[in-house]
Amino acid sequence: MRIRRTLALTSLLFFLGTGAFVADSPVPPNTSQQIALKRPVDLPPLPHRMGEGPLTLVDGWELESDNSDFGGFSALHAMGGGRLLALSDAAILAGFTMRDGAIAHDSFVAPLPVRKGERSTKYDQDSESLAHDPVTGRFWVGFEQRHRIRRYSPGFARAEATGRPAAMADWPKNGGAEAILRRADGSFVVFAESHRVEPGVTAGLIFAGDPAEPGTKSRSFAYRPPEGYRITDITALPDGRLLALHRRFSFVSGVSAKIGVIKAQAVFPGAMVTPRVIATLEPPLPVDNMEGIAVEREGGKTIVWIISDDNFLIVQRSLLLKFEFSEVRASPRP
Repeated sequence: MRIRRTLALTSLLFFLGTGAFVADSPVPPNTSQQIALKRPVDLPPLPHRMGEGPLTLVDGWELESDNSDFGGFSALHAMGGGRLLALSDAAILAGFTMRDGAIAHDSFVAPLPVRKGERSTKYDQDSESLAHDPVTGRFWVGFEQRHRIRRYSPGFARAEATGRPAAMADWPKNGGAEAILRRADGSFVVFAESHRVEPGVTAGLIFAGDPAEPGTKSRSFAYRPPEGYRITDITALPDGRLLALHRRFSFVSGVSAKIGVIKAQAVFPGAMVTPRVIATLEPPLPVDNMEGIAVEREGGKTIVWIISDDNFLIVQRSLLLKFEFSEVRASPRP
């Protein structure tokens, strides 16, 4: 027995001693699937009406997870029932359900499927925008750097098709398809982040069909974001109007965001589209690098969700803000 204990102790010391020589080895990535909430300290008294506009801030949190790939969110989509999908600019998808101010036990963090033979570098997987078809369950993702739009099967089970629209070929590598929307008629609208067609005006494309199918034609329009801001995401209200999210960073004034409404019929080939700003997020309100916006219905109310991109930096946060959207309708004329 004493010999066995001596051998066991010797083995343990050898094992621990060996570990000392490999202490600088890369730490394996954390694959935790848990996403948690932490309430920001800078929330104003709630609910907080955003000026005279239709938006009211009703809650907000900071998202956190031990998962090594968590963060960097550039797009957001609401599946209904509080289920949210956040897409990072590193082709990582985070899913979670918001229920009574908490996250249900169904969260996940997972990479998008990569097509066979495709590289997985940041340059190749810079995903910036997300669209969904509620009928077929399919998703579309817009990528920068190597400009393309990819279609995924329901549940992101596999990548089905990839389009590289010719009209996007000369867009800035880091200023490509920042916002994408699938409209009810099956057409797609894509907004460039920084491809300018004239000072203060950026490019937009309308695809009559699926932009992930090679050869699908597009027609252009122009977009005039609020001065000094860039569009970061787009979504649709229940009545068909669009909600556009914009962000600005200044070394003098810091970071801020603006939310604008666009009439559905205002986006057509050759149009100059200008949003009507309904809210501005700036300190002392909670704000960071706001990049994702989504809309859903909750108990008869229209809910707007906004998420921020922390750029994987400890000095930034993954904020999630919840708003109610309600407009006072004018009384009908007698």
